[in-house]
Amino acid sequence: MSLWQGVLDSIAQNVEIWLGVCLALHLLWVLVLMLLLVKTRSLSRRLQRLTAGTTGASLERVLMDHLARVEEVDTRQRQIDRRVSALEAQIPLCIQHVGLVRYDAFEDVGGQQSFSLAMLDAQQNGMILTSVYSRSDVRVYAKAIRQGQPSHPLSEEELQALRNALSSA
Repeated sequence: MSLWQGVLDSIAQNVEIWLGVCLALHLLWVLVLMLLLVKTRSLSRRLQRLTAGTTGASLERVLMDHLARVEEVDTRQRQIDRRVSALEAQIPLCIQHVGLVRYDAFEDVGGQQSFSLAMLDAQQNGMILTSVYSRSDVRVYAKAIRQGQPSHPLSEEELQALRNALSSA
């Protein structure tokens, strides 16, 4: 007797058991299919909500709008970076050190209305502005400073203003 013949005889003798096993497997298969169908519907609803968006726009449209905004922000950021670089290049040329000395230029004038103001950039270039106040007039003088050295002789007040500016570095 062949193996196949033995299997057929076993099935014929136990038809009820084999039918029960097949029915149980079939019911299990239907149950698995039902669970998969429920899960698929749930995922389908979630996908539809996700792609519909709150305003009715599709997810693709929302992402495209967001990408356009990101590109716009990137462009603006590059422009800002260029402007900041240009400003950083100018900073050493800006006034960074200031020294001020107020004084009475004449004995008959009080209130320390005369002054010497030293203004220097990062390379110690700039100027000293001096205003001398008297009862009859006001005189203003400007003297250039290059690398911390004056272009003209300085008064004691102007020297003090220059020292104050250089020490503020």
